[in-house]
Amino acid sequence: MREFLIRARKAPVDPDRFLRNVGENSHVEYLAQVMQHGLLVSQGHRADTRLTLVLENSADFSRAITIDGGNLGSLAGWDEAALVEFIAHALGRGKRLGKGQEVSFIDGVTISATSFEYLIRNHERVLAVLDPKGDDIRTEPALDDVVFVMTDQIPMPRNTLKYMRRLGARPVSLGPVMLHASQCISVIHNELDRRD
Repeated sequence: MREFLIRARKAPVDPDRFLRNVGENSHVEYLAQVMQHGLLVSQGHRADTRLTLVLENSADFSRAITIDGGNLGSLAGWDEAALVEFIAHALGRGKRLGKGQEVSFIDGVTISATSFEYLIRNHERVLAVLDPKGDDIRTEPALDDVVFVMTDQIPMPRNTLKYMRRLGARPVSLGPVMLHASQCISVIHNELDRRD
């Protein structure tokens, strides 16, 4: 299964604040684009993909929304506005979670009160961190058992990058141009689709 872990450092976990931030400084609408590029294909969605969005702007704990394409039921809509609403509803479902708690939202979607650091530390797969100075994805021989890690418009903190390297993370480059997270996912899917 392909897996993507997106760190959204400025995205509010409060559903009302999340909706108020559409089009504002934190640009939370990009998370809907991440869902579109991560899960959608013509005439359906990818059953071979798991996407985790970690929203970190919180008064208590970050929230991780995990969407498993293999178990995902149908959604009310796949346009950007519908997906922004979907994320807000998921955040509402997880609003009262205590640290380490998890709740199901719909088939294939869970919300947990956890940190980005906890997720990368306890992940069973190899971490592939997007880095323009990393090894070109086209020359990487084995990408089947990795989770691709990326962030929003705020660069990953240096200490976090060092920590991920200690965990065995591999830096991977998608080319010379910095892309949006949603575009990165499309490029990765395309590369892996060509290998299958």
